[in-house]
Formats: sequence, C-alpha cells, structure tokens
Amino acid sequence: MQEKDKNGYPKINAYLKHFAVYSREYYRQHQDNMISEFDLFDSFLPQYEMAFTRANASGVMCAYTGMNGTTACSNGRLQNDIMRKQWGQPDALSFSDCGAVSETRQYPWNVESDAESAAIAIMNGTDIEAGSNLYTFTLNQSVETGRVPLARLKEAAKRTLSHRFRLGLFDDPQQVEWTSIPPSAVGSAPHQELNLEAALQGLVLLRNDDLLPLKKGIKLAVVGPHSLSRQYLFSDYYGLETCWNGGNLSSLNFSCVGNLHEAISYVNQGGTTTSQPGVKFIGGDDGGLNEAIQAAVEADIVVLALGTVGINSMDIEHESFDRSTTTLPGLQEQFAYEILKINKPTALVLVNGNPIAIDNLLPVDAGSKVNKLGVRAPDAIIEAFFPGARGAEAIAKALFGEENRWGKLPVTMYPAAYANLVDIEDYSMTKSPGRTHRYYQGQPLFPFGFGLSLSKFDIKCSDGEMMSDSNMYTCEVRNAGPFDGEEVVQLYHKAPASVRRNAKHPVPLKQLVDFERVFVKAGESVEVKFEVESKSLRLTDENGHRKLYSGSHLLVFTNGVQQAEFKFDV
Repeated sequence: MQEKDKNGYPKINAYLKHFAVYSREYYRQHQDNMISEFDLFDSFLPQYEMAFTRANASGVMCAYTGMNGTTACSNGRLQNDIMRKQWGQPDALSFSDCGAVSETRQYPWNVESDAESAAIAIMNGTDIEAGSNLYTFTLNQSVETGRVPLARLKEAAKRTLSHRFRLGLFDDPQQVEWTSIPPSAVGSAPHQELNLEAALQGLVLLRNDDLLPLKKGIKLAVVGPHSLSRQYLFSDYYGLETCWNGGNLSSLNFSCVGNLHEAISYVNQGGTTTSQPGVKFIGGDDGGLNEAIQAAVEADIVVLALGTVGINSMDIEHESFDRSTTTLPGLQEQFAYEILKINKPTALVLVNGNPIAIDNLLPVDAGSKVNKLGVRAPDAIIEAFFPGARGAEAIAKALFGEENRWGKLPVTMYPAAYANLVDIEDYSMTKSPGRTHRYYQGQPLFPFGFGLSLSKFDIKCSDGEMMSDSNMYTCEVRNAGPFDGEEVVQLYHKAPASVRRNAKHPVPLKQLVDFERVFVKAGESVEVKFEVESKSLRLTDENGHRKLYSGSHLLVFTNGVQQAEFKFDV
C-alpha cells in the first residue's frame, strides 16, 4: 500500500484501525473494557506493534471504545507511551474514529464540556478529530487559557502536514507518479485478476467425502439465499463504484458482479443448472420453498448456498451490530434439513463474515454420513466468507476443480453452545473455556489453520543449520494427489511443559509463528524453509512483558492435516 515511486513518494499512507481493544460493536461508544496487562500485550497490541516495526505503518485511527477508565482517543499511554515511545514511532499520526472525541461527553465518560473533551483528546495524542468539530471551535480558547499548550497544537499540525508532504500533495503533480493513475485503472483487468486471486486463496475446504471436484455436464441445482447474491457477496464496507455507474454515488450498482448461479452455470458446460433461493436470510421463506425443494429433487447434485449478510438493512452482522448467536439465521437450518433429507450429493457453501456454527449439519461422528438432524450430511463443505466481486466465480472454479488454491481457516469455528459460555462484554482471552486457538480448551467444529485440498499433500520436515540465535528448518511438501495445487505450511510454537506448570501467567496451548504458501504440481515436491529465531518463542508474562523461557520448546509444522514436531532448546 505504501509502495514508493521512483522519486520516493508513497502511493498512500497506511493507518491502522481501530486502536485499540475494539472487539464489540454494540454500544461501542459507551464501552469501558477492563483489560489486564497480560491480555493487552498478549492479544490486543502485538498486531499493531508488528505493523509498525515490520511494515512501517504511518499511524492509527483511535477507537470509540474505552479501556480501564479511559477512551482510546484519550489514552496517552496507548498513543504516546506505547505507540510513539516504546515502539519507536514518534511521527505516527493519530486521528479519531468519526465522533469519538465528541462522544466523550456521553456516558460513561461524561466530560463536562466540548472544550475539555477536545483538550483531553489532543493532550493524550490524538492529532486529528474526525466526524465532529470540537477541535475547530474550542482549541483556540484552550490555547488562550493555557489548557492546551501551543507547542502541542504545533506538534499535531506538524505531524498532520508532514504526512501530506510525504505524499507529495504540495509538490508538482508531475513529480508524483501516482497522480497520473487514470480512472480506467478502477476495475481494470489486473485488478480484477487480483480480486479473483484473493477469493481463490480465501476459500477453505472443510469437508470432501469424494464429491469434489464436480464433473461438468451434470444436472445441478443451486439453492439457498446466497444462490443469487451479488451485493451480499461483500461485507458492509466496499467501494461505492464496485461496478462503474457513471459516477452516480446515489445508487449502488452490482450488475458486473456475477452470482453463484451464473458462475456455476458457466463452468458446468454441457449440463443444466437451476437455481431457487428457497428461504430468506432472516424471517420466512421467499415464496419459492417448494420450487427449491423440487429443483433439488430433479438434480443430480445440489449446491446449498447459505450464510449471513453484512449490510445494515438486515441486522445479522455489520458495523454497530453484533450477532447474539452463531448459528445460521432465519429458517436456513430448517431449509438445509429439507434439502439434505432428499438424499442427493450436496456441497454446502457458506458465505459469511464471522464463522457459523453448523453443528447440526455435520456428521455425528468421523465415519458417519448422517448428521445430527438425522439426514444426510453435506458431502462437501466450503467456507467462502465474504468473497467479494469475483467470489462466485472463484467458488465455481473450485467446485469443478478448475482451481485448487484453497486456504486455511483464519479463525476457530466454535460449536453453537460456545456463544452461551462466553460473555461478549468480558475481554479476557483465557477465562474458561478460552478464546482463539491459543486458549480455547474445548473441541472446535473446525480448528484454526484447518483446511483440505482436492489433492493429498504430504509434508516431511527436518532441522538443518543451527545458528547462535536461530534454527533453520526445511519442509518438503509433496503433492501425492492427482491435481496441481497450492498448500499452506504453518509453524506453531508450544511452550515447554515446565513453563506451563510453573508460570504465573496463562500460557498459550499453541501459537502461530509463521506460514508459507507454495504451488506444487501433481506428483512433484517443493521445499519450504523456515528460520526460527529464539525471540519468536517469547511469551507474555503477567506484567505484559515478553519473556523467553529456558527449556525444550516444541515447534509444530503442519498443513492443518499432517504435522511434524521438533524440539528447540533454549
């Protein structure tokens, strides 16, 4: 994103949001979350530190939420002590989320005046106010009274303007290559290919009981509310000009986005593809329930497209709204039952933001073909998330084996009961049953990092060169299946058993250290090398400090199915 042209001007400045401790949408302007030092530095800040120290991020948008009695935009410890001093980012710019400064006038902060809200924010590191105008109307008075030193105002102005100078916004446009990007670049072929690439790599194959890849020329039914989705393949933040509409931003245009029915029809050459949504995302059926069932009865194979919608007109999941359950919304599970009991080979495609608990649709045990509803379990399951403009095309290509580029789960898929075991207002990562793959003590539906392929990949790893502060490991990835494809090799760290027994702080069950994606032709092998530094094995102690413990650490190399383990002695 911050790629520089030949004269050193970055394309854009990249800012991180929402800084920090922002995990809940509901009532977000009024949250005061109690966060331990351990959780703060173990879970909520490492990603920001990495983005600054490894990728040179330009700054942050401070969040609506509060932490331990202070709002994010009024938190000098976060913005000045940690971001600018501890992480060595004195020029990092901070600007507020829209209205985050003015909202400190409300509960639970109840700041007594607009001027004081603005003064608190700017004195604690927020350089720019967005979405309200307290800075504009009160900072002059605050400088005159001495509440805000003029030097702080100049510091904020210097940061703000220097970031614009860096972009070349005050220089001759002819010196800045990025100013010559034509409008035709929007939605151009290279960009569309990148969109397809992202969608293909984002698909996760969770189950395949000898159904995929589908053969072309079959009689196929695409049913479910996502069968005809265009706009709903996106989350609630997308470009208004997804499809060029002559610059008319008053009406959204998704005519250039293919839906799942169209994409599958195109790939299923020589066959027939019918489609019926059957039910709505929420509420009742759409009047086509019987037609959807009949389409499935008449088909050889069924694609069942279910999931959620990330737009504000449907309160399922979107900005300012959290899901209260993790199961399929509306009548979708009942609809799935009606389709699956027809007993046709079925591929379930999930389109959603946050993961969905599909406990009842999964086989009752590893060797069963029957699910907990007492009917046929889906023969294949694809997690597509919100795949974007070319998402339907990516799903179709993957279903028929034209592409074999699957990814791995970036989240843990919890069972439905998990939503009743954790409090959304409690930000503890380790309180039983625990959160994420690092601390969850239960049995997930599918674990973080899991993902199958149309091919069978074998991994064989060995340790190599031992250096003073790091070890080098080599993994051979062999494609033992019939299809060319990509595989993702992941590296996890498990702390020594002695540390787990004696530490005064929580210790992760495991944590991701590194990963590599490789392309391997059928019948061939590719080597992947990992250099593991001892500092990557550090743990967070009860005071939030990173500490390297002595002992035999365990390194686990896995593709989400097979794994190899090695000791790393410190």
